[in-house]
Amino acid sequence: MIRIFIIEDHPVIVAGLRTYFRPSRDTVIIAKSSNNIEDELHIDDPESFDVILLDLWLPSGEPVENYKKITSKFPGKPIVIYTGETSIHWQRIMFKLGAQGFINKDADKSLIEKTLERVIKGEKVYSHMMIEYQTKLILKGYRNPKFSITEEQDEIITLFMEGLLPIDIANRLHRDVSAVNKQLKKIRRIYDVKTNADLKIMILNLDA
Repeated sequence: MIRIFIIEDHPVIVAGLRTYFRPSRDTVIIAKSSNNIEDELHIDDPESFDVILLDLWLPSGEPVENYKKITSKFPGKPIVIYTGETSIHWQRIMFKLGAQGFINKDADKSLIEKTLERVIKGEKVYSHMMIEYQTKLILKGYRNPKFSITEEQDEIITLFMEGLLPIDIANRLHRDVSAVNKQLKKIRRIYDVKTNADLKIMILNLDA
């Protein structure tokens, strides 16, 4: 069961999602809802939900400011942006801030459900347009000859930056997961970082 905490100022949208997802039949449910950031910052039971579904545009605060407030209050909780905004500009901003996903409000039930399932597994889920754009930019940084990465490491980094977990990378490349983890260890050493999270930040900043 994936329990959503939705922050959305339009009651009709919240009601629609509650109609989409019902505890008696679905693996996704609306556990909590709020129409503003201020109420959320007073919540003291973060264990009652698994993922935050955040409207990009709320009456108070700018998107970046609101995102930072939420991550400060609920560190480690995955945040998925839920918006009618189609601009790749905001996808790029939220991707770099660390939002796990970006869902358009036109998305149907199936797409929302699949996105949340992938996010809970640790993947980042954005539009293909965004991933293609981001990957092209990232390639300019991590493929710098000074890093001397191999073709195999290049493949792994590309999939890793798309949000795939080691086991998913292994399946995609038809390799053993232990081999992928060994390569990731070598890659971390190349970029002089200790964790996969630090690796992702380092590679993103190579383009900054």
